[in-house]
Amino acid sequence: MNARSVVGSVGALGLVAICAGSGYGQPWEHAVHDMGELWNTVWDCLMYGDPWEDYPGCAWPGPTMDSYLWCGDVWSFAYGAVTVHGDSISKWASCSDYGNWEIRCSDGYPLEYLTPGPVAPGQSQFGADDWDITYNPSPYGLMVWNENYTWDSPGYDDFMAMKLVFTHHSEHGNPGVPLDAFVVGVRGDCDVASSDQAECNLDDLVYYDGHAIWCNEPGNEFDYLFFDGIPASSRDFYTYQQNPDASYPDPDDNVYYHYNYPGPDGLVDADVDANGVSDHLTILAKVAGADTVYVLDEESGILMFSGGMPPGHWHHTVGDTTYLVVPRNLSYMWDSDTPGSPEDDSGEWAIDPPCNGFVGWRLLDCWVREQNGSIARFVDVSGCAIPLCHTWWTWEYDPGTDMKKYDYAWSNTPFGITPKSGPEYISGWLGHPCAPEAYEPDYPGPFPFISDSPIEYGFPAFDHRFLLSIGPVRLDDGDSLYVMGGWVVGAGLEGLRRNADLMLDAYWREGVWGGATPVVSGLAPIRPAMRLRMVPSPATAVISVLIELPDPGELRLDVFDCSGRLAISQSCGSLSAGSHEIALDLGDLPSGVYFARATSGAEAASGRFVVLR
Repeated sequence: MNARSVVGSVGALGLVAICAGSGYGQPWEHAVHDMGELWNTVWDCLMYGDPWEDYPGCAWPGPTMDSYLWCGDVWSFAYGAVTVHGDSISKWASCSDYGNWEIRCSDGYPLEYLTPGPVAPGQSQFGADDWDITYNPSPYGLMVWNENYTWDSPGYDDFMAMKLVFTHHSEHGNPGVPLDAFVVGVRGDCDVASSDQAECNLDDLVYYDGHAIWCNEPGNEFDYLFFDGIPASSRDFYTYQQNPDASYPDPDDNVYYHYNYPGPDGLVDADVDANGVSDHLTILAKVAGADTVYVLDEESGILMFSGGMPPGHWHHTVGDTTYLVVPRNLSYMWDSDTPGSPEDDSGEWAIDPPCNGFVGWRLLDCWVREQNGSIARFVDVSGCAIPLCHTWWTWEYDPGTDMKKYDYAWSNTPFGITPKSGPEYISGWLGHPCAPEAYEPDYPGPFPFISDSPIEYGFPAFDHRFLLSIGPVRLDDGDSLYVMGGWVVGAGLEGLRRNADLMLDAYWREGVWGGATPVVSGLAPIRPAMRLRMVPSPATAVISVLIELPDPGELRLDVFDCSGRLAISQSCGSLSAGSHEIALDLGDLPSGVYFARATSGAEAASGRFVVLR
């Protein structure tokens, strides 16, 4: 790719316009969201930004027309006999992608730009589908309803929030065949930034924010396992460190590109403020004794999450304070150091405006609404919505076929990189005929499959893309997958995190745009959950089950092997609330990985252990 020039004049901002698409097919409509600090262009083929450089693509601050997003788009993936066109069994993808836009605006659902809209002061909306065989010879019957929201009020003016509804219509694919193990993704080709006229697309880096590498809560079992197999708890360094270059005009402008801080437990953690909570997590509120403290955004005056918060979150205890947290679920990119430059030019500070913004896409929430109106949520072990995986690649590895795109959505890339830690829920898809790429992570936990920073694998700053994928889910006829998220920009990683958290606040705040989901007002009550630990691991003949019961009740222990076969079932009788230690005889279980599940009334907890003979 050639370096791209600074985005030029916008023309009639805020109006729906017609663009011929530079010869890529029939004309598309587009809308320019130009209120607030972030300006972005929406196209009715599910593309965001503008690869033709005529309109803003996450331009920030908007009036400068310094764009951070070259092209973003929506991909979807399915496997099996979901189409009657071509091979009946294969890996399929319906995508908007670099001149091959298989998803087009639906008849009767044209793009509208509303000011004000029913949800936000700036709102665009349209419907698109994959069943026009002129552009997609192998449709599987997908329609996508898209709404995009922008605000101009302080605190809510640095992001464009999105609602995506994927509905299955099998009559336009293979009639009667469901989309099973269906996955969607948002891809970002973020050239940071267009003001860097020399190498705006060649010196960027990509990372993911939302996989805490440590947790000092007593009894916590999760420990992030890096690509090289070394657990975080035994690692003496972390990938990123604070940019040591203090030669900027104002030291206060030093942007955090990397982290390398020792945490209070002696580990090197991403915990800049040393509060004992990983910076990869959004703090919703904290509770100390009888006092509940919400986070005040000092610039906007917003008392964050005081008007509603995700009902799915977990409690992270540090000393006598309990933090309510969720993973940030944020893929992002930034202008890094040019490999061929001897000096540190991260952020291009000599340029006016400088390239000091970080740009990303955050997943806020997701669920399935079945045709009968019932809601099904796919969540991690802590009840939080999380992606399936975060994947990145450089332009040389752009996936040109459906099969490659499908593999990328499951973190199977051509680099030979195999993430070690991934979502625990994915084990439920092992062996599923429509999920051939599903596998058991070496260390299941409450975070998605992550390919860490490119520099971990020897790739320099270059022209990267990211894909944040969500699923898998089953969609029968009329079922819909709802995905809530959005594009966000901020000054440095600290500013990006702040604005991404404000977007989550906007989503859950009553009366804004979270009303389509069960909004929880105020603070969820603090109540201890059942906890389970298995020691030692590996074990030989007997293993100790350490369990915390929040209420008295009958306890049952079940042990399953990796195939899901019940290996041991033991009734432990009636136990009081509190701590208990139970000896579990492993009998003649062969060597391998096993999963234990304890149940007592409506409470349940699970643990993982290894038998070594």
